[in-house]
Amino acid sequence: MPEATFIHPLFGPVRFRTVDSTWVRGGQIVFLSGFDTNDIQPVNIPQLVNIPGSHGGRPSFHKRAHEQLLMVFADIDRLGLLHHIKTCAGSLNSRLKKPVNGALSKEPSNHAFGIAIDLNADDGSLGASVAPVAPVFEALQFKWGKSFNDPMHFEVKTFIDHPRSIAQDVVAHLDGVPVDIGAMNLTGNLVANVAKASTALRIVANPANGSKVRLKGPGGTRTLNVRQLGDNMYASLPHIAGLAKLKMSYDNQAKTAHLTS
Repeated sequence: MPEATFIHPLFGPVRFRTVDSTWVRGGQIVFLSGFDTNDIQPVNIPQLVNIPGSHGGRPSFHKRAHEQLLMVFADIDRLGLLHHIKTCAGSLNSRLKKPVNGALSKEPSNHAFGIAIDLNADDGSLGASVAPVAPVFEALQFKWGKSFNDPMHFEVKTFIDHPRSIAQDVVAHLDGVPVDIGAMNLTGNLVANVAKASTALRIVANPANGSKVRLKGPGGTRTLNVRQLGDNMYASLPHIAGLAKLKMSYDNQAKTAHLTS
């Protein structure tokens, strides 16, 4: 049963041995020192309760990343992206890495440390259908496995001990009357849902090259950068207000955007 030392970027040097008598691709391992498996504990994730393979919404994950993982799924839900998650292939698995190219790896998988989770593994594209939720994982310091041809896979890149939501709902008023423009504070930027804002504020929106949209309204024409999240595009609310020829003020304490004509 081979033994080896691996220096993990988050946990430092760890010593482990294989369960098999020789190195086997994806073979089971046992930690000998440097890592406490008792730190891997079930976490209750309400959004995964009905997702097959999630152990009833209680996957086992490293305790230091519990709040981080909870925030990821809360934000996915908040952004209306939860329907993109169909199945979960689990999180904890004490094994060696299994490179997609079929090569033998002698390094522990991040699943063995309880800091990785696989989603939509059975979609026929190695989980590529989970792409719409990837920006949320990445914003909360998870690495997306697409970079090494394993798109179902998300792993903790950096621990966040006190994670904050990347998406906070914002109430919008137009001349004192509530209006649904899908406004929110997204990663520190005040944005609106392009489709909803176009309808409510009578702006014409047309796709532009790349991640941009061309908007035309009473206040002029402008091409804006957009943030694509699932089926929705978000663009700067102050710029949208200007194109609608509206004045805007924002009450940060009440999380309310006031638009006036």
